[in-house]
This record gives sequence, C-alpha cells and structure tokens, in this order.
Amino acid sequence: MVKIKNFKNGSNAFNFVFEEDIEADEIVLLKMPAVSSNKRGINDIGFMTDNNITLYATISSTPDIDDDKDWQEINAYDEINKTTSYIKIVNSSDTPGRVIIRAILN
Repeated sequence: MVKIKNFKNGSNAFNFVFEEDIEADEIVLLKMPAVSSNKRGINDIGFMTDNNITLYATISSTPDIDDDKDWQEINAYDEINKTTSYIKIVNSSDTPGRVIIRAILN
C-alpha cells in the first residue's frame, strides 16, 4: 500500500521537514511543498536515511508510482533536483527505517 504524505512546516514559512519511521515493506509518496508568490522555489534539499530506505525523485506532476521511467534513484551525496514534484520513499526490508528530508524555500 502506498501512503501520500506532506512536509510539515518548521519554525517559519520557508523551512519544511519530513521526519518519520517508514514501516517494513512500505512505500511513501512525499509531495514537495507548494511554491507560492512569497516562496519562489526550493533553495536547498537535504536528506538522510537508514540503509534499508531507498529514495527516488520525479519532476512529473502526475507520476505513476509503478513506472520506473518516472523515477530517478537518489543515492548518498546526490543533490535532489530543485524542481522535484514528489519523492518516493521505499522500505523494501522487513524492519522499519528512519528518513529525514528538509526543504528550504527562498
């Protein structure tokens, strides 16, 4: 089962964070924060995950969760494209794993 989740707004309007444990064999589709007139776009995205978590990104506004052509894997030390629409978080192991993603808008 796929869950769709959103970032939580941090201490101010420009700091968004997603910090959760992802259950075993769970897939989460994380929608990037909406860009508005006072938040022109994503300035920076940082992430860290447990070893059993794999991240994927897409710039598609309507991605197919099962179509590999819509997703690009994000590896350790990669930069996430600042025009990303969604991040797919996949835990393919039999134990929960932690993921933290922070987006700073300018």
